This record gives sequence, C-alpha cells and structure tokens, in this order.
Amino acid sequence: MSAEAPSLRLPGFYRATEVRVHDTPLSPIVELTRWTAEEERRLGRRPTVLFSEVVGHPDAAVLVNPCPKPVLLEAMGLDGAHWAEQLEHRLRAPGPGVLTRRREWKTLSGLDALPVPQHRPGDAGRYITAGVGITRSPEGEVNLGVYRVQVVDSHRARIFFDPRTDAHRNWSRHLEAGESMDVTVFIGASPVHLLAGASRLTEGGSDFEVAARLAGEQLVLDDRFGVPVDAQYVLTGRVGGTLETEGPFAEFKGYYVPARESPVLEVTEVASAESPYYPTIVTGAESGLTLMSLQNEYLMYAHLVERGFPVESVVYPHAARAEFLAVVVSPEPCEELLRAAMDFDVRSKMVVCAPEAEDFWQMVAVYGFSVEKHTYYRKGVEYGDRVGFVFDRKPDGWPVEF
Repeated sequence: MSAEAPSLRLPGFYRATEVRVHDTPLSPIVELTRWTAEEERRLGRRPTVLFSEVVGHPDAAVLVNPCPKPVLLEAMGLDGAHWAEQLEHRLRAPGPGVLTRRREWKTLSGLDALPVPQHRPGDAGRYITAGVGITRSPEGEVNLGVYRVQVVDSHRARIFFDPRTDAHRNWSRHLEAGESMDVTVFIGASPVHLLAGASRLTEGGSDFEVAARLAGEQLVLDDRFGVPVDAQYVLTGRVGGTLETEGPFAEFKGYYVPARESPVLEVTEVASAESPYYPTIVTGAESGLTLMSLQNEYLMYAHLVERGFPVESVVYPHAARAEFLAVVVSPEPCEELLRAAMDFDVRSKMVVCAPEAEDFWQMVAVYGFSVEKHTYYRKGVEYGDRVGFVFDRKPDGWPVEF
C-alpha cells in the first residue's frame, strides 16, 4: 500500500513518488530485497518500499529504492522538463555556502544496531550501499564519495575505495605520511549528497560546497560530526594500512565482482536520529542507476553547452547501465559534436548524436549517418572498440500524422 510521506517519517521530497509500506516482518538478510525483486517483476518497474517491520530492528525502517529520478529532482527543486539547463546554470554560479548548527543524536551500541541488509544471496555479507563517505586530504580538502561498506561486526567494517577515487588518493597519501585516515559515513540525508558523491566535479575545496550548488541553497551541517543535519545515521572511524578480504558483491552491471583486499574501517562511534529510516540501494536498477545516469547527463550537457554546441538533452539509458551509451539530442548534430562528446566521456562504449531520441531504430531506417570508431580501454587495458553515430542526413519527405 502507499501512504503520505510525513506519516512514514520521510522527508517531503518523497511525495514526488509513490512510497509503498510493507508492514509484515521480514529479515534484512536477503528477504527484503527478494520481496522487492518479486514485486519489481510483477509491476515491471522497481517500487520504492518502506519496510516498517524489520526482524531484529524494532525501532528502525528500511527504505528500498530511495532515489528514483522524481525524488532527486524534487529534492533539488528542479523542473522535470528543464532540469539539465537549470543545473548547468547552478554549477556556473557562485555557491550558496554551508552553515553549521547543533542537533541531537542518539548514541548506538555499534554497527549491529543498524538494519543493514544483505542484498543478494551471493554477497559476502551485509553492505551499506547508500552511505556517503567523508574523507579529507592531508591538506584538509573535504571529499564526498559513495563507497560500499561491508559490515563485519559491531565495530569493524571493510570499505572499498576504487583506486580511481579521491578517497583512495587521500588514504594513500595519509599512509605515505605514516598516519591513518579519519572516515565518516552518513546515511539518509537529502539525496543531493549521494549525487555530489557520485559526481566528477571540480577538484579542490569542499564537496559540500558542490552539494550546495546542486541543491541551489545553503546546506546545514551539524557541529558534532560535520554531516548534514537531516542525516539519519552516522558512523565514524579510522582506516589504516590493514587489509582484509571484501566481497564478492553484486555490482551494477548485474554480475558479482570477486573478492578483493580492501582497507579495514575501525568504527569508533555510531549514532542515529530519534526515529530513523535506513535507505539502501540495491544495485543494477533504479536509484543506483538513477544517480549514475543523472550525474553523467548533467556533466555531459554542461560540457557541451559550455563549448557552444546547441544541445537539447542528454540521455544515459538505464538499459545500458547508465554509463555505456550516451544519446545527445541536438537540432544540429554534427561530427564536431560527436567528437566532443566521445572525448569527454571515454567510459561510454557508444555515443549517438541525433535530432531526436524517441525511436532509435526509426532513425536508423530513415536518416543517413556517419560513424566514428575509437579504441575502448577497460581499466587501462585495450578491450575492443567504442563507436559513435551522428545522424546528420535528414530523410526526404515529412512524417505521417498517424
């Protein structure tokens, strides 16, 4: 069933989507996500579900699929039709700034007090997937990132830092200086922080300033942990040179990534809001792919518009895992536009520049197009080709009415 967001202890931006409430007790070990997967198959889409009766956690609720696109746009106050243009203007404007104030926290016994799910049967254990990690460079620059965290016990976890991320660089530099690195993870604040953490935006300074620009308003951090005042959970700890085996874990492409050595997070403090909800992202569909597609779309849009190209929209379809196919819609598709898009996002395996995006196969049938081919590299190793299509030769005649 569905209910209004305030009665579910959820922020107002969840009014932008249907939130279903499941009040039959389920275990956080696979049962929550299995039920969601079965409902997704039945509906043909992933629902947003608040599980209000989580076995072993009577004072918490788990929110699955917390970041569908309407919720993200509502949280940022963006128009659904013109959000990319509005966001591009915000990113070019001066930031609205960040404030701090006091808030109350409830101290928890440790990680076992959190209703952290095991998402799939083949996962190595329970994983925090919608947490935003805060790390700092030795110079004090603040980085936000979304890093999976495998819960080991009440005060120990394993956190995966991709070698390409700022967190991994910060960690490496702290180790080189002979010191461990402080890490804070917050869960359940406005999804603008997840978007800022997933984005490849400006380097230097604080990523909270980036989040404020995305939100279009001042952000407020609490003066104790330095996390957003609307966060539901927060954990603090330190990461040193100790590594342990983390994984396997079901990643966004629909495959398990194998076990690997990752740093150990020694947890020093865990706290929550008074009546918290716990968001979790099940990889491979809406929420995880929404964050990825939205940040890819606005980054590509802003890059091309800044270079003077007339761009109406950019789409990274979820069917291509929101990363490997980019569709650039322009009234003037051309080879220069295609090259600019392919050079900007070298992770995409296919880039399409076209005057419309509704029916790709219809365009193949009636438009003439040119093709560009580059070498595709996966983690620095040649891995086949990447191709670009520019549909720049208009069909004869005009379209039928029906």
